[in-house]
Amino acid sequence: MDIVRLLTERGGSARARDLVAAGASGSALTRACRQGDVVRVVRGVYALSERDEDALTALRVGAHLTCISAAVQRGLWVLRAPGLVHVAVDHGRPLGSDRLRRHRWEGPVSALTFCVHAVRCLPELDALCIVESAVVLGQVRLGDLRTHADRPRARALRTVVELIDPHAQSILETAARYLLVQAGFTVASQVHVPGVGRIDLFVDGVLGIEVDGRHFHSDRREFEEDRRRWNLLTARGIPILRVTRQLLLGEPGRFVLVIRAALAAQQASRPKDSPASIPVAPTSRGPVAR
Repeated sequence: MDIVRLLTERGGSARARDLVAAGASGSALTRACRQGDVVRVVRGVYALSERDEDALTALRVGAHLTCISAAVQRGLWVLRAPGLVHVAVDHGRPLGSDRLRRHRWEGPVSALTFCVHAVRCLPELDALCIVESAVVLGQVRLGDLRTHADRPRARALRTVVELIDPHAQSILETAARYLLVQAGFTVASQVHVPGVGRIDLFVDGVLGIEVDGRHFHSDRREFEEDRRRWNLLTARGIPILRVTRQLLLGEPGRFVLVIRAALAAQQASRPKDSPASIPVAPTSRGPVAR
């Protein structure tokens, strides 16, 4: 019996009695542990040795990862790395470690579950990044979130769900859009300009924003394409601002001030008889592949 396959089918960990019920033998478990493919987490619980330390920490106390810790494990957009391991348990007994943050929950932890926990536990923007990426990457359905948000005492979740853009492309785009909406601007995402392509964000119908990540301009071809797009947008009278992670997350107040100044300059330079905004529209897209 392939112990690794059995554990993989069960999410990477399982109790010994469940593995035996599926056809594994005690000698097969012992052999898998000696070979280094499997680890005995605690008495009666086994896991794949490749599981990260946070997941093993949760297993040792009979818990499951949830909230931001589950989001990290699932490869979702996490704004700030967690300082604690967030776990879901169905009891109030001491967990024996000050590294653990308890969330009361019975049963398996689904993507919907840890999204709800994130909204209850984290600052609004941090929670939005996790929940929005879960929708974008197909790990949770927006309709299910809306249904859950209709429940009593779910106002925080309703607020986050209303902010979700299922067409978002990156965590920095999500952060920039959130800051702009909170500042009172009208923001469109993934706006298509014919002959040019998509602009990450479009503010008040006149100002484009492109969010630059670390790997911006990874090769010469991308550099040339960016200059082509920039020149076409300039020729069409569409100003573009480029913003960085440091500006967005390190100086969010200054980011908003820069946007206000750019919009004021654009307004002052526009001829009196020119249209109030540039006629472009958001692109209709499906979920973004990982």
